[in-house]
Parts: sequence; C-alpha cells; structure tokens
Amino acid sequence: QHNTYDIEFYGPNPLCGIYYLAGLRATEELARVMGDDELAARCHTAFERGSARLDALLWNGEYYEQRLDDVDAHPYQHGAGCLADQLLGQLHARALQLGDLVPPEHERAALGAIYRHNFRRDFREHVNCQRSYVLNDEAGLVLCTWPRGGRPRFPFVYSDEVWTGFEYQVAAHLIYAGQAAAGLDLVAAVQARHDGVRRNPWNEVECGHHYARSMASWAVLLALSGFGCDVSAGCLAFAPALPGPFRSFFGNGTGWGSYSQHETTVGLRCELRVDDGVIQLGELRLRLTQAAESVVATHNGIAVPSTVVPAPEGVIVRFEPQQELHGGDVLAVHIR
Repeated sequence: QHNTYDIEFYGPNPLCGIYYLAGLRATEELARVMGDDELAARCHTAFERGSARLDALLWNGEYYEQRLDDVDAHPYQHGAGCLADQLLGQLHARALQLGDLVPPEHERAALGAIYRHNFRRDFREHVNCQRSYVLNDEAGLVLCTWPRGGRPRFPFVYSDEVWTGFEYQVAAHLIYAGQAAAGLDLVAAVQARHDGVRRNPWNEVECGHHYARSMASWAVLLALSGFGCDVSAGCLAFAPALPGPFRSFFGNGTGWGSYSQHETTVGLRCELRVDDGVIQLGELRLRLTQAAESVVATHNGIAVPSTVVPAPEGVIVRFEPQQELHGGDVLAVHIR
C-alpha cells in the first residue's frame, strides 16, 4: 500500500485502512446525492464490515498499530509504533461530517496517545539520521514513536522527523475531539519554530520550499469554527470550539464571507456576511448549549420565514424558501 512516506506498507495498518473507510463513507454519500442507492448500499455494507474488522484487528488498547507476523520481513514498516497520522481518514470524516469511522472512545484515546508519545518539547537527546526540521530546545511532533517497544530494524525512513503538515493535521483533530488546548499547543510549536528569526514564517519547509502539506493548517480553521457545508442540500454548519464571542472566515465553493456569533444566557445571536459569490441557504446548523424555543431571522434587515428544531449538540434553523445570499448580503439569526 503506497503512501506519503514514499514506501509501501504491508498488511493491515491504520493509515491506509482508516483512509479507505473515509473513502467508502464519502462515496456512499455522493452516491445518495446522485440517486445511486445500489452503490450507496454496497459502500455502506463494506464500511460497516471494514470498520468493525479494522478496530478488532488494529486496536491495541491505546492506539491503532500495524499488524504483521514479522515486522522485519519488509523494510520501512512501523508495526507497533504510534503513527502520528494513523487517524488521517477520521480527520477527513470529521471535516466532511461523515461521522465515526472508528469508535469515538478509541479515536479520543489514540489522539491522546499521539500527543503524549509523539509531541516533544525538547530535541537535544532526540536521535534522527534523516532531515532535521526541529533542533535543540524547540518543540515538535515526531512522525512515529514506539512507546511499547517493537521498533523495526529498518523503520520507515522519515519516522524520526517532524513535519508541519502532520502537526497541523493532529492539531485540528485534537480540536475536533474537544482537546483544543492540546491542539493549539501543537500549532504554537510550529509558530515558535517559524518565528522569523529561526525560520521563515512564510515558508514551512518539508521536502522542499513552500511545501504543500503545510496547507493542512486550513484544517485548524475548520476545526476551530466547526464549519461544514453540504452544497447539494443548501446547508451550512458552524460549531466554534472555543467559548465566548466568535468570528471567522468561511467559504463553501460558491461564495465566501464571515460568520460571527455570541451566545448568552438568553440565547444565541449569529450573523452571516457574504463578501462575494452566491450562497443558497436552506438550513443553518448551529451548536447551542441551551434549549431553543423560537427564532427570528432577517435577510438584509427584512424578516424571513424560519423555524428552529433541535439537533444533536445544537439546533437546525430552516429557511423556507431557501435564501439566496449575494455579495454584500447579511443574514442575521436570533435564537431564544
């Protein structure tokens, strides 16, 4: 199974396996949108079987590991190692609202293990025979560690390195999992290394200058804002991960702008400002910590028909008919 480490993994492993599960769920949803119920059902069945099998086979009680009869039969494997991107497929599923690919309690535990075992605050005693993207008193997230032993004789060649793209990936996933402080800890480590004195803050080098993997930083914005969209259903979602008043950029492929909200003891006020493009909005999914009894919505100051219904961890505000928002438009919602 070829992968981003420029080598092949053999046998059941979490990186490729969970990524495959994400692909099955995405294909299932796309098939439903296109009306191909047969394909959707096939993908759903394969996902259900694959998810159960992967969890039973690869979960070691703390994180997901690669299963091989002999980890040294092939070079460049990780075996019992704690791989930083073992949950990459689940991160995609979180960002795309595809649900749980693995049991959520195992997801949270594995994220905790990655943060605990792979994040180092000092690299003075760290042995790395490959490229050094972190030095001495700097902090960073190592690609793979072996807290339970079992390091292969020839582990995959980049295992002792630190890559910003993986740090952002794990940071975003920690935020999605409700561990925002740990996630922002990883982001702070990247920023401290690229402070304009030690390294260029506009060039987070991996295998070359301006390496594309650092664009995983965008996932941190998605996680902090809890942004989600389903253009086919005219749906936008926001679930800020931090308490207090919130404001953030958003974009859904047809338009972009800013979203802001402020929740108090008497309800939630939010505002959607479109700067450019066109957005068809049929429903707005919002995180709310209190019961909702009524909603008032306005489009450029004019009241529009809307209803509010409860949803897991929040509410859904529905607009009938759909609202068409253009550049310069403002949609305001007050939920009590």
